[in-house]
Amino acid sequence: MVVIGSSPNLSSLKYIALILPLLFTIIYFYHHRPALLADESTRLRLLPHTPNDFWVEFFARLEAVRPNAPPLNFEQRADAVDWRPNFDRARPEIWQPDKKDVNALASSHATFIKTLPDFARHLPYDADTTGIVTTVGKGNFGQVITLLVMTRQSGSKLPIQIVVDSSSVWIDNLCANLVPHYNAVCIYVEDIWARLDPAPPKFDRFQWKFLAMVASTFQNILFLDADIIMANNPDKIFAPGAEPLKSTGFIAWPDFWAASGSKIFYHVAGGIPVPQITDRATSESGMIVLDKARHADTLLLASYYNYHGPSHYMAMLSQHGPGEGDKETFLQAAYVLEELAKKGSYFPPMEWTKLPSAKGQKKGFYDVKKMPVSHGRSANGKWRGMFMKQMDPVEDWRALQQAAKKAKHRAPANTHSPYLFDSSWLSTVGNLTLQHDQKKIMFFHHNGVKPDFSDLVKSNTGLVEKDEKNGKLLRMWGDPKWIIETTGRDLEKILWLSTMEVWCRLDEDEFDDVCGTMSEIYDEVYTDND
Repeated sequence: MVVIGSSPNLSSLKYIALILPLLFTIIYFYHHRPALLADESTRLRLLPHTPNDFWVEFFARLEAVRPNAPPLNFEQRADAVDWRPNFDRARPEIWQPDKKDVNALASSHATFIKTLPDFARHLPYDADTTGIVTTVGKGNFGQVITLLVMTRQSGSKLPIQIVVDSSSVWIDNLCANLVPHYNAVCIYVEDIWARLDPAPPKFDRFQWKFLAMVASTFQNILFLDADIIMANNPDKIFAPGAEPLKSTGFIAWPDFWAASGSKIFYHVAGGIPVPQITDRATSESGMIVLDKARHADTLLLASYYNYHGPSHYMAMLSQHGPGEGDKETFLQAAYVLEELAKKGSYFPPMEWTKLPSAKGQKKGFYDVKKMPVSHGRSANGKWRGMFMKQMDPVEDWRALQQAAKKAKHRAPANTHSPYLFDSSWLSTVGNLTLQHDQKKIMFFHHNGVKPDFSDLVKSNTGLVEKDEKNGKLLRMWGDPKWIIETTGRDLEKILWLSTMEVWCRLDEDEFDDVCGTMSEIYDEVYTDND
């Protein structure tokens, strides 16, 4: 505290210098906050909590802590190395910044962390709601049709919110007339942002994930990339008492690669321990489970990393390694906050513990231990990757607990709070042998060939290929035997039939050829199996 008549303390002056820009920015945005948006079109808007004022605060806080350091600029790329529990590999040290830039980044991060508990208390959501969230735009809206259809084919009853990053007349028509039939709705956040002054920046496609999760009204979110196909019903993840959601509130899935983030990131983030490369693989952010009540601060810190990602944090967290983008921002946000809390330099908001649904719950994070398995199709002497198989997290938790008990591996340590889970325990289980039920695959992340059937009228999409020896079209996923053994049904055939029925009902001139093309392929490839 600065007392009148005394010499000001240097640390106090530094704190005031750091906080003043944020205060001025919030005051400015408060006096320029937008009026509620009128219904100017037939577009659907599902924002019952009308978080217009929150968006003002959201962008103000993120902009106020813009790092006073130049964008990361280096050309060398981290190697793509498959992750293994035990292997001798040092963390790559490619980014070599000036000390001045590191201090500027650390100052920005520390200022954001100081204001984070208060910021997290303002994150809007509808209590005790659960649903699926995705984000699409003009370039990939066809994928969300597949997502909707196959989610309902899995038996899931969860409502779905689609955050639209760019639109057109035909997308508006589908949002108004098709999407609601699947208990889904489109959210047009840019309609609300249009009234913000100053306007938010333009976002890259891969930055829309954090925006979609913030915009969603659900408390419990299953975020899915639009190119996900359900192999099984995901509703069990959110069943009362289901683990690992009950003990953590946050679930991430692994990618193939070893971590390649700079150790300097952990200095910037508050001087926390640098994880061992062997602790876990990098995360694959195509699917994320997050409870916004327990992890409002995690989501907002991930938003900070993403907002300043293209300039700083995405390269810092991957050093141009494989899949650089938002992939590491969410799990690392959870790790950072847990470690800062252990140091006593961060005190997470605990209002969520007063919710009726909080009984028996803890806060932490869980990274699925079953590594993804790549599946592809062989044709004409070439192999093409189609999708990644990702495990059911409920089954993964069961297999991990069973293996730990069998090996008499130490249990997670008790924390200073009954509401906190010791997620660091998860970095000690790499040598355990987990026995999963292989039929309990949850997701096919179809990122090798995008499941957008509107692309069938184009050439070289990879969705179909012809056998050069006999001239016959090949199945998309190869021999159906493994599909039936894994899922109990011919999921590929169901995928084609169910999505074809939708495309053939669409009253959109530009997609007339899609129905005919799908019908021809289906008749040639799948009807012989009836």
